[in-house]
Amino acid sequence: MLTEDGTHWQNLYDREAVEIQSRLLPVISSSSPLENIVQLGSAAVIIFENSFYIFDKRGYVQGQQKPVPSFYVALEQYMASPHAAAVREGVSAAVQAYEEAVTTAAHVYEEAVKAFVYTYQGNLPAWMVKLPVEPLKRKARERSQRSFARSKEEEKESSCSRAKEELIKAILEITLNYRLPRP
Repeated sequence: MLTEDGTHWQNLYDREAVEIQSRLLPVISSSSPLENIVQLGSAAVIIFENSFYIFDKRGYVQGQQKPVPSFYVALEQYMASPHAAAVREGVSAAVQAYEEAVTTAAHVYEEAVKAFVYTYQGNLPAWMVKLPVEPLKRKARERSQRSFARSKEEEKESSCSRAKEELIKAILEITLNYRLPRP
């Protein structure tokens, strides 16, 4: 029954969400929230695509007893298929590669900035030594440090962006390669 405020539909969606969680979450064993999200998203895309095919193939027959919703059929097929394990393993490897790339980029950034700041503690370049007043030397040093840190920050962001692109490409490839066969 459809109500004015749509609570019937919301209850239906809530029940389906609980069903999805109860079936998919036990097979996802990851310590990374990102990996959990990506695995659930990939599985959902595969399951929903197959449920549309099942629904389309069945058509709508009036007078029939209420059939099992196509989503549940697709969920069962996915859970029983070797695709679920393959998606889980592929996504796990892709997310781990992404997380390692981001961690490495952050570490390289921190080390470069730390090394740069350390070199200026007491060892001023010749052009800074020639500056006549201490405040000018300090300002030049700070400006140089900010400029260096900014360029290293841009390098880190670029590395992280490339890693994110690779993750997205890998997830799309995994999702498309492990689609369930059409019914």
